[in-house]
Amino acid sequence: MIILALDTAMAACSAAIVDTDRALPLAAAFVAMERGHAEALAPMVATVLREAGLSASDIDRIAVTTGPGTFTGVRIGLALARGFGAARSIPAIGIDTLSAIAANDESGRPLLVACDARNSELYAASFDPVRAMIRPPYVTSAAEAARDISEDAIVIGSAARAVLTASGRSDLAISSASDLPVAAQFARLALSALPGDMPVPLYLRAPDAKPQSAPLRKLAALQFESATSLAAPVLSLIHSECFDEPWTTQAFIDLLDTPGTTATIAMDHDEVLGFVMTRRAADEAEVLSIGTRPFAQRRGVAQQLLDHQFTELRGHGVRHVFLEVAQSNAAARAAYTAIGFAEAGRRKNYYQRPQGREDAIVMRRELSP
Repeated sequence: MIILALDTAMAACSAAIVDTDRALPLAAAFVAMERGHAEALAPMVATVLREAGLSASDIDRIAVTTGPGTFTGVRIGLALARGFGAARSIPAIGIDTLSAIAANDESGRPLLVACDARNSELYAASFDPVRAMIRPPYVTSAAEAARDISEDAIVIGSAARAVLTASGRSDLAISSASDLPVAAQFARLALSALPGDMPVPLYLRAPDAKPQSAPLRKLAALQFESATSLAAPVLSLIHSECFDEPWTTQAFIDLLDTPGTTATIAMDHDEVLGFVMTRRAADEAEVLSIGTRPFAQRRGVAQQLLDHQFTELRGHGVRHVFLEVAQSNAAARAAYTAIGFAEAGRRKNYYQRPQGREDAIVMRRELSP
């Protein structure tokens, strides 16, 4: 069986082509990175396919890490795996990241995988000497994880040193294998899995939960990245969080390949918060879509995105910007009015709704030179 394995869940991007009838992978790539997975993954897959002398049609199954890990990273790998699997009508098998890391260690000793989850917490899972899972992934502290380690165990992962320190034991050792998922190592885990529904993210806690009792703090200056078609999976996933009828990855690819269409992603350090997509022609531009992830809404993200995009559009000679908003979306209409948009027209029965069709309000804003 030919398996394509993918990982973008943590601080690396890796891909591999494994023929399960052979001892070694046909091709593999691994690059440590904190950011940029969306841009790196698709070219990496193309590279390993080329080096293996195969095409997409030769792949029988996909293995992809599902988390725990970074929100954006997990979803980038899943988006590509799901899209590839659906396009080729082949199974996509989800592998949790801690099982993927456990596959790196061949010591033949009981194993605890411990990975930093920030905020003085870690993700942990334990395995027996043949890597059968004893305890599935859970959130814990270094001290609590240390109490669960069996005799003669070995520890692996980015939080391994913290666990050993907390344990105070002298009989524990840290594995010399990689602390991160390596596609070439975990690919074979997909061989024994039963195909089923497409894999979904594994989140052991709600990373986006924020206290809402106090007024929401406006976010300081965000970072902005131009999004190419390689970022289409990320844009599709943000869109799915923001709208009832999400655009597909292919829809974003097609739009970004259209002349004059650009997209910008807003980030707060390593966390993706939202995006805006516009299309320009002559001195006019249209906001095709703008979305802020639910946990970051009402914190000024959309305002900063639009301000950034308007600056870019002015540089291309744009003087008039248009957008459309559903007649019933009073909150959005009020927000756009507050930043200078005014109603300029109406498109009758523009939106298809479960209860019928709805008008779109066309809004316009002038950009000063």
